[in-house]
Parts: sequence; C-alpha cells; structure tokens
Amino acid sequence: MARRSDWAISGGSLDKLLLVLDPDRERAGQKYEAIRARLIRLFEWRGCRSPESLADETIDRVTRRVDEGVDIRAEDPGVYFCGVARNVLREYWTSIQREKRFRQSEPRATFSQGEGQLEKDEAAERLECLERCLAELSPESLRLITLYYQPNRAERIESRAQLARELGITLGSLRVRAHRIRKNLEDGVNECMKRRAHA
Repeated sequence: MARRSDWAISGGSLDKLLLVLDPDRERAGQKYEAIRARLIRLFEWRGCRSPESLADETIDRVTRRVDEGVDIRAEDPGVYFCGVARNVLREYWTSIQREKRFRQSEPRATFSQGEGQLEKDEAAERLECLERCLAELSPESLRLITLYYQPNRAERIESRAQLARELGITLGSLRVRAHRIRKNLEDGVNECMKRRAHA
C-alpha cells in the first residue's frame, strides 16, 4: 500500500481544498464526493486491494499540496487528482512487488498449520490493538465511526445521511471526519503492533 505521511488533514486544510473545488461549499462537497468516487473506480479498475484507502491517500496528498500553497490550475481539478493517483498507484505496485519478493525470500515453515497459527495470532493481536485504540476515542468519535461503517450496506447509507443531518454538515464533510478518525485508528494500531513486536 502507498506510504502515508505523518501529516493529517485539519479543518483549515479541508476548507482550502473545498474552496479550490468550488466557492460554494455545498457544490464543493458534491464535487469532492464525485472525485473520490472517480478515484475509487480508478483503483478498482487497476485491481488494487484497498481502493478506498488509496483514494483517501490521494486526497490527503492533494490536500497537503493545496495547504502548502500549490495552485491547482486545471479547469477540472479531478484531472489533477488523477495525476496524483497515478503516483500513488505506482508506489502501491512497487510495495506489492517488494512484499512478494520478501515473502519469496522468507524461509518457509515446515508445517502450513504453523503458518496459519501465526496468522491467527497476529490477527488476534491486531484486533486487541484496535479495541484498545477504539476505547481511547471520545464518545462522539466512537459513535461517528461506528455508525459510518455499518456492516449492512443499506443501513450504512441511511445512517450516514442521518448522521450528516444531525451534525449539520454535508456527506463530503462527514466522509472527511470519518476518514480522519479511521486514519488515526490505523496509525494507532500500527504503532501498537510495533510496540508488541519490540516488547
């Protein structure tokens, strides 16, 4: 997967990005949603494992550039996003190839059952780390992330719309908030796993 930086989207950074998309905040939110959907389709067509995460990484990078003062001159900002997405895609395939080479160079375990147990142990540790990170969230953030990622698709769509109405924000803004929380959770889980590995 493409490497994420330590930089994170702030409210001010998001405002700058939305302003680039359209001076009208409602239309900017709609354009944001359309661009994200377009990016997800792009990564899906390329056969990527996690198209949503890669789309979010692309948006993070564009937002950072806007925040740093880069002027997006393209008449259709989506074209600029797709250009950045190509770099993300290139890094993704490089990391996949690196992962394959690493796995091929690893000494194989004598028993496949032992490999399966190692994977189960790692999954259990990762779940434990996730539960710990979830417990550290504020009640508001925990409710938002829980409702946003409902397992049932029909319920998920409705709960997102209702949540946006409750918070008085657009679906685009809600998506950014959820993405920010999810990224913090991912970073927290990875840090927790690193600590366990060095314990």
